[in-house]
Amino acid sequence: MKFLLDSCISFFAVKALRERHFVVKWIPEAGKDPGDEEIIKRAFREDMVLVTADKDFGELVFLWEMEPPTIIRLVDIPARDQGKILLRLIEVYKTEIEKKVILTVEKYRVRIRYLYE
Repeated sequence: MKFLLDSCISFFAVKALRERHFVVKWIPEAGKDPGDEEIIKRAFREDMVLVTADKDFGELVFLWEMEPPTIIRLVDIPARDQGKILLRLIEVYKTEIEKKVILTVEKYRVRIRYLYE
């Protein structure tokens, strides 16, 4: 499983995933943020799970009918907790993450939207 982490996701998440030997690309390490459209296209092209806190990616998928990668959206998750939350999500929702879904993660719930049934 490979991950593309948006610039709004903390280095704590990058570090936690890399420590578990996942392939992780983090937008800030690549230089200037290329914008949401390019980020979602890159995640799709490179078959990566996109992790963000930004709701704009869901809008791109549904309003513009873009080809989506799996998207994990962390809502109001403190930076220090993002890594451990992601690792727990991978453990519990591995099957769902491997499909084309949008997971919206809040403090007390996880919502899954299947893009293709």
